[in-house]
Amino acid sequence: MPERAHADDPQRCQGVGQFGQCSNLASEASTFCKAHGGERNNKPDVRRQERYLIEEQQLRGSYLRQQDDVNYLDMRDEILLLQALLERRLNQIQTDADCMMAIGPVTQLTARLESMKVALLKINQTLGLVIGKDHLMGLARDIADILDEELQGIDNKEERLESISVRIVDAIESAGTNQDN
Repeated sequence: MPERAHADDPQRCQGVGQFGQCSNLASEASTFCKAHGGERNNKPDVRRQERYLIEEQQLRGSYLRQQDDVNYLDMRDEILLLQALLERRLNQIQTDADCMMAIGPVTQLTARLESMKVALLKINQTLGLVIGKDHLMGLARDIADILDEELQGIDNKEERLESISVRIVDAIESAGTNQDN
């Protein structure tokens, strides 16, 4: 259990809770007690200042756990969570009245979902993780040219190259169609 400090103690924790300033003693070499991140600030390898001072412990624990997430630009989990929430809300509709009550939340979730998907696409495009159809078709032509060079002297080369090229283009087109669904 943390040691309590007097109201005028200069070693009193500078953290603020719902009842005012924390009454615990601050951790050594810190202005905060352990509950308010004092010992965390004592670590020599602390890389960054916390952006938010969160008092509610469960929320603070979640925040601190996620600080070191290297995949913070990947919003797929958040998109899947929103889709699950939308599905859950839609599954709660039993009557016409439920449907009318759900319009607002469903509209909000759908709009948020769309904006997150657009943001994810922009991030992926910026990072070069998305390739346009024109570039992909150019890649298919390059592959066909490579095959043409490598298949010199083979019987029915032109027919085989045509067949391979058609299959590659069909695969690219079907991949684009499948991705849109």
